[in-house]
Amino acid sequence: MGLEQIIDSSILDIFPLMPSTGAWPFTMIRIDRNELSGLEMDKTLFAPFQLLVLKRTDFNDKALLDYARKSKEYQAILPPFRSDFLANYSNMIDSEKELLEWVDKTTSLAIGLVINTALLKGIQFSPIGTDLSALDLLMGLDQKNLKAYQLLDAYQLDPSFLA
Repeated sequence: MGLEQIIDSSILDIFPLMPSTGAWPFTMIRIDRNELSGLEMDKTLFAPFQLLVLKRTDFNDKALLDYARKSKEYQAILPPFRSDFLANYSNMIDSEKELLEWVDKTTSLAIGLVINTALLKGIQFSPIGTDLSALDLLMGLDQKNLKAYQLLDAYQLDPSFLA
């Protein structure tokens, strides 16, 4: 399996591991190193493909409640108590700071999951420092209701590491 297939399958592998099948405040894509030409980075890219984690700028109250309703936790709660559970999520909508913290935590969880699933396939992801706002402009992410959150380079591991 080639690097691009491993990155793509690692992204797909997090779906059953996430706490909810509802709307997520992020997305992940594999990008070609050539798409990043012209960006200043803290180190040279190693792999021909990278993983880009993006925050959704259109994630709103309806999306948050969809996430809550389709969460594994919601499904485990007895029906009479579900409205209280949803009320706790609704309270986040009233506090932008709390909602942003939740978005960051949920996105970080997904990054951790994709890193772990990739490790099982012999790929290690490493964060790359760059001006994410320049990346947003370069890729026209604003028009797609997205914002760059984290860029990760990929390194193929020695198979003996996995043994």
